[in-house]
Amino acid sequence: MINKIIDEALIAHGFKKENVNEVTSFYIRESGSEIRFAILHQLSTLLTPAELNTAINKSAPSAFLGHPAFKKNCDLICIHRLNKLAEFKNYEEQIFAIEEDPHFFKKYILYYSDTEEEAIKTYTYDDLKATISDKSQFNSYKNDPLAATQYSVAAKIYIKLPFLELPFKRSDLVSLRLQANEAVAEAGLDTTYSTIQRLTPKNIDELMKELIGNELENNAN
Repeated sequence: MINKIIDEALIAHGFKKENVNEVTSFYIRESGSEIRFAILHQLSTLLTPAELNTAINKSAPSAFLGHPAFKKNCDLICIHRLNKLAEFKNYEEQIFAIEEDPHFFKKYILYYSDTEEEAIKTYTYDDLKATISDKSQFNSYKNDPLAATQYSVAAKIYIKLPFLELPFKRSDLVSLRLQANEAVAEAGLDTTYSTIQRLTPKNIDELMKELIGNELENNAN
């Protein structure tokens, strides 16, 4: 199921599937003179980085291998199933070794558990985008990030695959100025913030005295 979602995500981001075998799919995206490759690979067992590189290069289509941009501009997305998320600790070093390997491809290991797969068994990429945009699910995820939920899977996919574009509505965006105003008001720092906003190289001494005076006045009260 996760393979299907990633396949849909790649196609939604302009990639075309050029070749596929039992465990690996090869994609290419062309935009003017810019060419990007992607590989979606099912890992039944964790390999060493060298073994993985060899396996992918052996199965890659000749048209990909002969392209000068293939090894420089290629994302290798490996899907690996764990029986339980707790097993991650047993394979953490192997996973990091693969992801940090500098040779050939940029590598991502997207691991998941049976419970997580069950949570998204009917999902599409559109469902994934709707989930990651759901603020109520995000709040639940913040309170219990280790729970195997639809949002935890969606968050993992977007975190592990940073080239996926996060969906958002422009109306949902709040300006940084407004966020700052709300934050200082909640902290009771309106006066201090107002003073800092008036800061210039010419009046820094004067405003620093004002800030210190306000702080001493607050302490006295």
